[in-house]
Amino acid sequence: MDTRSIAAQVFRSWGATVQALPTSTKEECDWLVSLQNCALIAEEKTKFEDAVALEARMKTLRAGEVHGRTIPLKPNNRLSAIVKKAVGQLSSSAREIQHDLRVLWFTGTGFDGEAKHYQLMATLYGSTRVFELNGDGHHRTCYFFRNSDFYRFRSVLDGAYVTYVTGNTLTVKLCLNPYSPKWQELRDSPFAACLKNGLIDPVAEEREGFAYIVDGDVDRAAEEEVMRYLQGKYGLKQAMSIDMGMTSAAILVPKQ
Repeated sequence: MDTRSIAAQVFRSWGATVQALPTSTKEECDWLVSLQNCALIAEEKTKFEDAVALEARMKTLRAGEVHGRTIPLKPNNRLSAIVKKAVGQLSSSAREIQHDLRVLWFTGTGFDGEAKHYQLMATLYGSTRVFELNGDGHHRTCYFFRNSDFYRFRSVLDGAYVTYVTGNTLTVKLCLNPYSPKWQELRDSPFAACLKNGLIDPVAEEREGFAYIVDGDVDRAAEEEVMRYLQGKYGLKQAMSIDMGMTSAAILVPKQ
């Protein structure tokens, strides 16, 4: 087993056969994974903590001060660049390797690993939160509120495993891309069956009243136009959007 790969370890724990794809002069993806007669190719990316940010935090902590930080959980250009790179590798391998599905595997690590996890989902889905000023008080996820990587790369990305590490715990979510022609195939695949409690399915969430989807011919760069579309589609009144954030604080505690 390749102990350096989180994706390979998880896939194998589900009973899948994992084959490392050979490197070449072309940029290829990492894995060919087979489970119950379903084969997917996967490109694995890991986001490590920024060295400059890590040093700044440690400097604050060593001085005996509290280190606080708030990270906006909205689309991120650096993460979008990672997605674009993975799409190129998947596209290259797809021309040579027999497969059914294509996915990105992303793992956030370090102090802000969980925040990167949520930022990537916002990047893939172009999502935010929407609520009504005089409504039921619920902030629902609104998918494709903004330009999104899932729409941009809909011909390549069927979905993405978005994960993060906390200590010895790995949190895994499988995000379905409803703009991919194979999203239902991924939803009904044995890979999705392994993650019944970690499946992100915008279509099901919308059907159950837990989310909104902007799926019309709307300029995503024009927020007022997007809000009018949502109000018309769902009968919303005084709807507003809000990006959530993740706030953390840390302090060094002397060993006893």
